[in-house]
Amino acid sequence: MIRLTNGILFESGKVKFRFDPRRVTEDDVCMISHAHSDHLPSSFRSSKVICSEITKDFVKARKGKDVDIVRREDVELLDAGHIPGSNMFLVRGGKRVLYTGDFCTRDKGGREGARSRKCDALVIEATYGKPHYVFPDHGEIMSAAKDWLEDIIRGDGTAVLFAYPLGKSQELSAALKDLPLLLHPTIAENNRILLGHGYELPVKAVDERAPPEPPFIYMTSGFGKDRLRVGSFVKRGAKTAAFSGWALDRGFSKMSGTDESFPLSDHCGYDELMGFVRNCAPEVVFTTHGFAKELASKIRKELGIDAQPLVAKQRTLDHFC
Repeated sequence: MIRLTNGILFESGKVKFRFDPRRVTEDDVCMISHAHSDHLPSSFRSSKVICSEITKDFVKARKGKDVDIVRREDVELLDAGHIPGSNMFLVRGGKRVLYTGDFCTRDKGGREGARSRKCDALVIEATYGKPHYVFPDHGEIMSAAKDWLEDIIRGDGTAVLFAYPLGKSQELSAALKDLPLLLHPTIAENNRILLGHGYELPVKAVDERAPPEPPFIYMTSGFGKDRLRVGSFVKRGAKTAAFSGWALDRGFSKMSGTDESFPLSDHCGYDELMGFVRNCAPEVVFTTHGFAKELASKIRKELGIDAQPLVAKQRTLDHFC
């Protein structure tokens, strides 16, 4: 049985496996796929969870909770290729159930993307589960973005980059570390945490006391109190760019209010989702998050595999996914 209730529940005999639960409970096997806020628990009745060491550190940083990592022979952790520390989970409990969480199959920045595994049931995210969401070559996107920024820097200008503070910001930090890059304090702190896990990332935060002098590139999520700082940079002539998979949508730049947008995402595109399902060859697929109904319909019609959406009230899809 697989259903939505305090995360996604898979019951096998007397064991209850919970994928990305909102509450970590004492008697269940609770797994945290990664450290984005919509996948982190909001309460802990137990400290025992299955997750990566990186996710453990971000649970501490974001939730103030020290969790104890446990391992089980019937739960295999697989690289999800989404953000640092992200995992898929393959559970062997009579049936083989693969839970992707948020995942990406593209190789990015020298890191391998997620790889498919044979399973009986697949629980797969559907953030970009419509056919027109097919991403361009990753290297080409990064090259175009860097060319745009280098032109600005050569002209002694400034740029503000909008990106999710955990995941995309680290990929961009690594790619742009040779440019005059300044980080929002939250991004700088995330980078410092990852230094302890072998990542080579810049950590120079913007000076809170004085505005920087051009040329520089400032990276931020753009939300909250940072709107004032971003607004001051724009008034002084800064160009702006957003990094988001939604940039594939016509009019995204206008909607986001930026000068440029680059379709960079930590998620699978539609073609990658369908290819992943095909290679996993499950008997049944459960789709979740995003375009769950649409993707389930496509899987049934195009792949001939039983598929159904796990639909619940969910938050608005993030602007910078």
